[in-house]
Amino acid sequence: MLPTKNMRPAPTISVPDRGAIFSDILRRQALRRESQLPLLNVRAEYERAVEEARWRAHVEKNGEAIRAQVLAELRAKNGPQFGGSACCKWAVKVLASRRLHAMLDKSA
Repeated sequence: MLPTKNMRPAPTISVPDRGAIFSDILRRQALRRESQLPLLNVRAEYERAVEEARWRAHVEKNGEAIRAQVLAELRAKNGPQFGGSACCKWAVKVLASRRLHAMLDKSA
C-alpha cells in the first residue's frame, strides 16, 4: 500500500535494553574511577542514553515513512521537481525531524 497524505506511522516505540545501558554506564564509571577521572552522574547518563536509544529506534521505525510523507506534501505544493537541490533536501530533513520529534513527544 502506498503512503497517503492522511496515513500516519504507528507511534509505538520499542523499549531500549535498559539493563545493557545501565551495565555500560557502570563499566564506564569503573574505568573513570580507575583512571582517577571525574565520575559520571549515573542517573543523568542513564536517562540520556535511554532517550537516545528511544530516538534511534523511533527514527529507524518511522523515519523513512515520515520523510516520504513530507516530500510528497512539498512536491504537491511546489511541483514534482521539488527535492533535487541541496536546499530542498535540507528542508525535507528539517520538517521530517520536527514531525518525528513531535511523534516521540506524544508517545512518551
